[in-house]
Amino acid sequence: MKKMMSILLAVLMVCTLACAAALADEVPQPEGGKKFEGDWARRGAIVQIVYEEEGYRVYINIRNNEDNSGKIWEYSCYYVEDQDALVSVSSVCHPYTWNPETDEYTDGENEYEELDEAGKESSFTIAENGGLFWNDGHAPGTTTELEFRSIGRFEGTWRSAEGEEPVWVDFTWEGLKEEDFFYTVYLHRGDNTTYAEFTMTGTYDETTGKLSCTGKSVDAADTEEYEAFFSMTENGQLLYEAANGILLNYDPIRENNG
Repeated sequence: MKKMMSILLAVLMVCTLACAAALADEVPQPEGGKKFEGDWARRGAIVQIVYEEEGYRVYINIRNNEDNSGKIWEYSCYYVEDQDALVSVSSVCHPYTWNPETDEYTDGENEYEELDEAGKESSFTIAENGGLFWNDGHAPGTTTELEFRSIGRFEGTWRSAEGEEPVWVDFTWEGLKEEDFFYTVYLHRGDNTTYAEFTMTGTYDETTGKLSCTGKSVDAADTEEYEAFFSMTENGQLLYEAANGILLNYDPIRENNG
């Protein structure tokens, strides 16, 4: 009976959140929750937190590179002010295997997919040192020592606006490889007739919010070391800090089709 009541309460909470979103043009994001948004990582693991009007979507990927296996958790969360934490409403967890040659994932069956009962909620908090900590409600105490650091959110492919200097840049987070903790950055400047291309390594500075990149031209004859700096603007554009600054927009077409 208690289990049934917990499920009914969770369902009611989800319905309440959905109705609140439907009744308003936009549900204001809680001020205290804004600091959670972004990507967080430790070697061999990444946490991605996105606000979606009525709450937060949390995605966690932890990989074991020794046997190319891993596990993915997905949570729907809401911000609890008196705990200063994100607390889950529902949880999904499943294992997977990874093919390093093709970078393809093969998902296993879900270990669980459910609304979280009282006492089984997972939570996320940020410590004074800026680290993100996760308490898995389905396995209490097993994840509380895992600290994730902010890595910004530099993923996928971005391009300059039409009429601006042709620039596009592609970011790949390499931290799921346990020996790495950086972005691989590919930068292309110019049109199809006159252009330059660079492959770089990017490291994120939590204090400045900037991604600092160093690397070389893909032209083997050019041995000079180059630098590039990127940061996100408040309106969701990417600022490439070249001469005068170049604003880039996320490019879903290029991202989906290469």
